[in-house]
Amino acid sequence: MYLTSRKERLSYGGWFIGQNIIYMLVTSYLAIFLTDEVGIVEGAVATLFLVARIWDAINDPMLGGIVDKVNPKKGKFKPWIDAVTVFIPLVTIVLFWKFDATGSFTIVYAYIAYIIWGMLYTISDVPIFALATTMTDIPDERVKIMSIGRLAAAIASISVGLVAPQFIANLGYTTTVIMLMALSLILMMPLRFFVKERILYKRSSMVTLKSMFNAIFTNKYLLIFYGGYLAITATLTSMTIAPYFAKWNLGDIASQTTIMATMALPMFLVPILTPWLVKTFGKRKLLIYGLGSSIILSILQYFLGYENFILFLIINGLKSVGLFMPMLMMGIFSADCVEYGAYTTGVRNEGVIFSVQTFSTKLGGAIASALSLFVIRAYGYSGIMSEQTPKALEGIWITISLIPTIGLILAFIIFTLFYKLSEKDVEKMVNEMKEKQLILEIKE
Repeated sequence: MYLTSRKERLSYGGWFIGQNIIYMLVTSYLAIFLTDEVGIVEGAVATLFLVARIWDAINDPMLGGIVDKVNPKKGKFKPWIDAVTVFIPLVTIVLFWKFDATGSFTIVYAYIAYIIWGMLYTISDVPIFALATTMTDIPDERVKIMSIGRLAAAIASISVGLVAPQFIANLGYTTTVIMLMALSLILMMPLRFFVKERILYKRSSMVTLKSMFNAIFTNKYLLIFYGGYLAITATLTSMTIAPYFAKWNLGDIASQTTIMATMALPMFLVPILTPWLVKTFGKRKLLIYGLGSSIILSILQYFLGYENFILFLIINGLKSVGLFMPMLMMGIFSADCVEYGAYTTGVRNEGVIFSVQTFSTKLGGAIASALSLFVIRAYGYSGIMSEQTPKALEGIWITISLIPTIGLILAFIIFTLFYKLSEKDVEKMVNEMKEKQLILEIKE
């Protein structure tokens, strides 16, 4: 059994800060950049997001299968992360580059850049979560490592929410992205030098398309968890629409900084407290309690409105705890699903299983972005207008406050009725696999 070092955990967290700065920029600002800055109509941007994710549905499991099949000399997962460390920030800059060109060129350019970005993100995201399973074989230690990753993601989310609106308002999108990508690269580099893979598992020598599908569709808890997770992320329209809400309903895109500031405390505290909360309540109960509270607060927020801005900020901060709980804990649940799959089938498929996590995150985000744009377009929104109609403003408000509740309710039902895998179950599985010598070696 191996405990990771402080330097390793900090380097792991540093990668997540850098990666999630990138992810939050794309998730929160690409839509408004393409509609309001580049001038592509909302329907075309929504279609772009959906088409790119259809391609992800094909390539994400394939990339996960490649990760499972290929065994680089310097580790199972880390070499993939090292290979794309520089390229992800560079392609993100390319994605936010504005050309003085015709409409057809800008759409084709956006398609190519966004699809390449999505593939590179998968190559990094699948191994970074799976890496925790080879850093240590202790379940509680994995929870700590992944909680550090989620805390780092929260730091990145809050930082982007606080800084990006101000920078965009004063410096523009491209300059803002270049500055933040340079920071991301600096934060992601230490993992290359300080993190090691130590746990060597017995693996299947053959990874086929059939075995990949088998790894996914025979793992009932993987399907249950990501069914609920996808319901949440596909309706999490508040992420995409927040800049629109700040710009048009509140009158200044920089006011998004104030909204993010009220979410900072809960988003910092929850990852820090996650190991204790999981040990006290269990992952499943913690997730269900968070979702239930967020459902109640979201409905309350819609009916109270945003005219009383202070009250809006308070409710928004409180509901964010439950709203982002699944994102904060997805790596922990995925690791449990890896152990469940290995225990029930005798084959470890971290790459394929964590590719489901990456695919669900990207698919959910794309659906939410497309849904956001379709809804506000239906209410009369137009990015090329100097001001929006009252109906369009109402559409933005519904999209940011009420639509996410649909997914929260569905996920609450799914997790309450169907997800039964506990921490004790996982610990028992790991111990039995050690006895069966499915865990072969621990390297110092």
